[in-house]
Amino acid sequence: MISRYLNHFRQLPGSVVFEPAVDANLTKIDAELTARNFSAIPGEYRNFLKLNDGLIFNGIEFYGSIPHYREERNYTFPNLITVNEYYLNYDYFIRKLVIGRISENILLYDGAENVYSVTDRINLRPVIETESLAAFLKIFYDHAVAATR
Repeated sequence: MISRYLNHFRQLPGSVVFEPAVDANLTKIDAELTARNFSAIPGEYRNFLKLNDGLIFNGIEFYGSIPHYREERNYTFPNLITVNEYYLNYDYFIRKLVIGRISENILLYDGAENVYSVTDRINLRPVIETESLAAFLKIFYDHAVAATR
């Protein structure tokens, strides 16, 4: 299912996809993240990154294993390490991992609860929670399909 959603997202106007992640990079950042008390990259998200190392579509961003310089925008799309470093001093983020963002919300994986969530970045309350990455991506897929009708 994840591949199906990704194929749909890739076809949306303005979507930006990156080359698949390399295992060595995933292993390296996984070690860095866990050493800093963040969650390890969940298996589903690791597999997602092996299909494309980050994704931007419809104002939604999923971060990858390495920063990606976008020359046409003179902008570097951050990686998981860069984004999560911002939350290093907040106990709330222990065993969690920010995997992306949408508008004023962060896309979060909670390693203690094994859930993915859209979480309000101001009050840190989950707006939506799912137990799998496929279910999480389906939310965005359903929204993208509804927007085309």
